[in-house]
Order: sequence, then structure tokens, then C-alpha cells
Amino acid sequence: MKKTVSFLLVLGCISAAVSCKKEITANQNTDVNGVLSVSEESQLVTAQTKFGVMVADPKADTDDKITISNELGVSYVRNSIILDGYNGRSPVLEDFSNAGVKVLLNLNNKSSSSGAHPFPTDMVKYKKSLANVLDSYHPEVAVIENEPANEGYYTGPIENYFTELRAAIDVCKARGIKVSDGALHIGMVLICVYQDYVSQGQQKKADDFASRSGMSSSYIKTAKGNGSADLNAKLTKCKKMIAAYKNMALDYVNFHWYEPMGDNASKNTSTSAKGVAKEVADYLRKATGKNVLTNEFGQTNKTSSLIASQVNEFRLAGLSYAIDYSNAGSGGGGIGGVALHQGITLQPNGIAYRNAIAQ
Repeated sequence: MKKTVSFLLVLGCISAAVSCKKEITANQNTDVNGVLSVSEESQLVTAQTKFGVMVADPKADTDDKITISNELGVSYVRNSIILDGYNGRSPVLEDFSNAGVKVLLNLNNKSSSSGAHPFPTDMVKYKKSLANVLDSYHPEVAVIENEPANEGYYTGPIENYFTELRAAIDVCKARGIKVSDGALHIGMVLICVYQDYVSQGQQKKADDFASRSGMSSSYIKTAKGNGSADLNAKLTKCKKMIAAYKNMALDYVNFHWYEPMGDNASKNTSTSAKGVAKEVADYLRKATGKNVLTNEFGQTNKTSSLIASQVNEFRLAGLSYAIDYSNAGSGGGGIGGVALHQGITLQPNGIAYRNAIAQ
């Protein structure tokens, strides 16, 4: 009997030790900000990208947007709320929820329609405003502001955005809501990827990346340390953002993506830049330890094969979400992309998108 008890005690101690070791090992893979170690970066590659749409059409009501989403075969949309104008209820979000549509929600402190404005600095007031929304609505992802590095939208030091983002993370995490930044400047991220290759002694790989992505000569000069004062400042801001995000409990790092881009923009390109989205996502995962998404991508020409190719590239990149910006309000190409729909009828790009994400 004594031998049996002793054996069970020893077995229990061994089991407890193994369990403890497993727990320590698991905890060593992440820090308090949720940053994975380099060896665990592969865990950040999403197995199945979730595709969606942002219907940017002033004539489309919520029913139309839901219909278009259904026609495309997506259950994710991008929408926004302006905290400064929130009156306690969002019928649009309620309609989406009732229809089973999930929302990546931009939460912007103020509207940029009247020009650039500063980031909020009163965090007590800001947290209360954000909580007023999130106590009633639970978006799939809370996206804090839109393109915070865009000087046409925001004024003041980017550090003020970091303060806002940290406050937003606190409010969101207390409610179990995942959080993304408002999107990095993709041109500056391309430069960062180029420089990362060079720092590893891979100049040929850097040059090949620049060619495939369509990096302009001014971007390449900036990457080599010979950029203009304006581009140097933009690059410095981007690097500050990436460094700050590494030390925040963000769930996702975000970028916006339109093709053809850079020197390829004037070409009638029919395919996405091969491998570039993956290289960008891999760099951001390595630099921040976070998952990667794009809550805004589009096409600046009407070549249907381009959008199908983008879907494939985003899947290969392991993005968590990819939201196509259907710009029916612009009537055509240019920044803001082309429309996937006209009214509630899918256009060729919309049909190509639907078919590609269904595969």
C-alpha cells in the first residue's frame, strides 16, 4: 500500500513538473504585448484569409450594401463611426448584425471631411466616447482611425496617435474586442522591406523586390539614404509606427493596398505584384510580432484578372482579412479604385472577385 502511494506521489510530481514546464515554454513564446518570438512568427500566418467589401457608394443604403455583400459571397464589411458625432445608436451596425454580416469598424475621433485635424489628447474623454460605442456594439475588429500617417487627415506628432491607440486598446481589450491600427503607408513599408533585405546583405533580392513592386526611383533613392526631406520624414514616421506597434497589445497591423502601384501604375497590369504582399506581410510580422490585415485594397484599372490575382497573393501572404474598396462613387479608376458593382449588380471586377474568393 505504501509503495502504491509513493508511486502515485512520484507520478503526480512528474506530471506537475511536465505541466509546469509546458506552461513556462508557452509563456516564453510571447511577451506582455502579445509579441511572438522570431521562432514563432509562422504562427501569425493565417490559414484562411477572410475577404470582405467596403461599399463606397453614396447612393447605396444599408440594404443595398447587404445585398452586394451577399452577391459577392462575403460576410465581412468595413464601416465607420465618428465618435465626435455618435448619438448613442448606429442603425447601420444593427442592420449588418441582424443580417449576419460582420464589421471591421473604423473608429475615428473626428471626421476628416472638413480637413486635417489633431489626434485627441484628453484620454479620459476619449475612452468614455469609445466605450459609449463599444458598450453597445461588438465589431469583428476595431480599427483605430484611418491612415494616421496621412497628413491630409491628421495634424500633430504621430506620438499623439500612439497615446490614443494605447487608450483604445485598453477599452477594446476590456470588452474582448480585437484591435488594429488605422493602416501604415504602403510606400514607406516597401522601403522598409527593401532596406531589410539590404541589411541582411541581400542586395539582389532588394533590387528584385523593388522591380516587382514597382518602387519608384524616388522611393529607391530614399531607401538608399538619398531621399527628399519629405520622403525621409514619411519614412521616419513609418518606422516609428512599426517600432511602437511592436510594444502594444495590438491584434493586427494594417496596410492599404492599390494596384498597379508605383512605376507599374501607368501599365495595364493584369496580375498582382508576384510575392510582394507576402514579403510585406512577412516583414511586418517579423518587425511587430502581430498578425497582418488590409482593411482597404483595390484596383486602379478594370482588368478583371488583377483582382483574382490579388486574392491569390493575399492568401499566399497569410493575411487575416482583406477588404476590397468598391468605389462606385468615383465612376472609375484612380486612387480609391474601381467599382465591383453598379447599383446592386456586380460588374466584371465584382464577378471576378466573387469567383476568386469562392475557390
